[in-house]
Amino acid sequence: MQIAICDDEKKFRDELTEFLVEYKREKRLHIDIFEFKDGDSLISSDIVFDMVFIDYQMPGINGLEAAKKIRLKNCICSIVFVTSYPQFVFDSFEVQPYRFFVKPVDKDKLISAMDSYLKQQHLLNPIIIIENGEQKTVNSESILYLEGDGKNCIVRTRDRVFKSSKTISRVFELLPRHCFYRIHRSYAVNMYCISSVSGNEVVLINGEKALIGRTHIADFKRVYKNFVKNYYLQA
Repeated sequence: MQIAICDDEKKFRDELTEFLVEYKREKRLHIDIFEFKDGDSLISSDIVFDMVFIDYQMPGINGLEAAKKIRLKNCICSIVFVTSYPQFVFDSFEVQPYRFFVKPVDKDKLISAMDSYLKQQHLLNPIIIIENGEQKTVNSESILYLEGDGKNCIVRTRDRVFKSSKTISRVFELLPRHCFYRIHRSYAVNMYCISSVSGNEVVLINGEKALIGRTHIADFKRVYKNFVKNYYLQA
């Protein structure tokens, strides 16, 4: 597990690093921790982070702008804002944060956030796709959407496109239900990778769009609202 801490206050970085080291020892986890003193150095890193703790007010690019750039590269990254500016919480919705903490951070809340994250990740399992007779393993968290193609299914990830010999219904059954939703008979989307929802259209993090079936609109909006509430923002 790769975790970044981005804050211009060295004291805070040290305290959070100490907490994470204690946490990984107690849980017997492998966690690599990387510290950054500003947003520019964070976004220039080639590391794909699982979780990023980031302050809002920093020299150079602020935390929100840095988070936007992170989200473009990694739609599944869990972004945790840690700031002295509680009013910033409303702006942070734009990048769908996993948690939002106001300094000084309560240690019990941090433990709860980490425990919830680990429990959630157990649902993100790899799936096997048979493409042209060749078996390929695809991490479900990397999938943006599924598209039905007759008796086959197109699987679009952040990096490439696969064509499965199974139907969209069969592939959809393999995916974690807490974050994948069938918005149309021909489409299923990863709700982590949704950039925005407007009317009967979903915009994904890569800019592609998908229509929500007329009979699915009301239920999808209800499910997506609960998803954001349960898996993204908790102050």
